[in-house]
Amino acid sequence: MKKLSSETLTKFDTDIISILSPDRLQSYEGNIDQYYVNRLLALQAGHKIAELEVFLRNKLDFCLKELVGEEWIKAPESLEIIKEKKDSLENLTHSQILSKLMLGEVIELIGAYEIRHYMFDLKDMDFKKYHWNNRNIGYVNGRKNHFSNVAKVEIVLNLIRVIRNRCFHWENLLKNRIIEGKVYPRIVTIYPKNQPRENQTIVGIAPEMILEFLDDLLNSINNPIMKNFQDIGMKYRGK
Repeated sequence: MKKLSSETLTKFDTDIISILSPDRLQSYEGNIDQYYVNRLLALQAGHKIAELEVFLRNKLDFCLKELVGEEWIKAPESLEIIKEKKDSLENLTHSQILSKLMLGEVIELIGAYEIRHYMFDLKDMDFKKYHWNNRNIGYVNGRKNHFSNVAKVEIVLNLIRVIRNRCFHWENLLKNRIIEGKVYPRIVTIYPKNQPRENQTIVGIAPEMILEFLDDLLNSINNPIMKNFQDIGMKYRGK
């Protein structure tokens, strides 16, 4: 294998387009400032999602210890959802297994044990706040009904997962969809998942509302210590 010269390496190190990747910058129309604005948004949102993820994991554990028993995490119903190889979990403590759970597994466990209503009280949440096209109603047997708290929790859990995946993979959170001249968010979920399309509702979060959406969820917990650490002091300096 041939060696690379220091000049060749320096050429890469001094070229921000090479570092960030020309292909990735296409998503920002080549605007490097926008790339870093998005990076800051991902970091700010990531902090709030980390708070929510820790809260959900430990509230799941608290509820199921009360409802199922101390070792709920090793029950067959739980192990069906946990993606870690079963034999590798045998010698781990309850706490060690819990700490390994990914957000997707936490959300699946919350759904499987039907404890969504214990996670958040969202009866006053208005999805239209986060994009004008959102609705607060769905269809049951073809008839319109206002979303229950359980429905709202399922919707927000799916939205948290979408935002988390985009933040932690450094995807462009600022992108929208343009349909017939109207602007729609790319961060969306469909509820309910298992219904015909005509009975489903799309709920999305506009880019400029991502932090407010996450803050509203954190505020619904109403924990004073969490509120003290809700925001982190990062700023975009720009040019």
